[in-house]
Amino acid sequence: MIKLQLVEKPSGSNENLARNFTLDELCVNPDNPRKSRNPLFDDLKASIRARGLNSVPLVTRDPRLPEGKWTFSDGGNTRYTIMRELWDETGDQRFFQMTCIEKPWPGRFQCLTGHLAENETHGQLTFIDKAISVSEARLLLEEERGKKSRCVILLLN
Repeated sequence: MIKLQLVEKPSGSNENLARNFTLDELCVNPDNPRKSRNPLFDDLKASIRARGLNSVPLVTRDPRLPEGKWTFSDGGNTRYTIMRELWDETGDQRFFQMTCIEKPWPGRFQCLTGHLAENETHGQLTFIDKAISVSEARLLLEEERGKKSRCVILLLN
């Protein structure tokens, strides 16, 4: 049996909630900018296998997803995929749940740019994945604002 831990926020606080999620409650973000395998995947997997997950990703409820499903808002898709693989390979309960911080739905543009920023800190996103995602971010921003953007986005790799 899995015990969920809920950390309650003080009344009137804007702080986010941290709790344990099962892998079945989570899914990869549909707007994940990473289309190819993370080149550090095997190293990350070995680290998580040996030490467990040592970072806490942010999750949100995307209104496009079924009720009860949470997705990653600012990175965490690779960690989720690794946890899923380790759970499937080992059946070890420590890989079946992840502590995550709940975040209110910020919108698709904010989630996509959050993922881009997270990947940029590691420098492991391919140029084409970055270019496609920046183009998608521009379209989302135009849709959100209801008009075409006049900005030019430069990609530096």
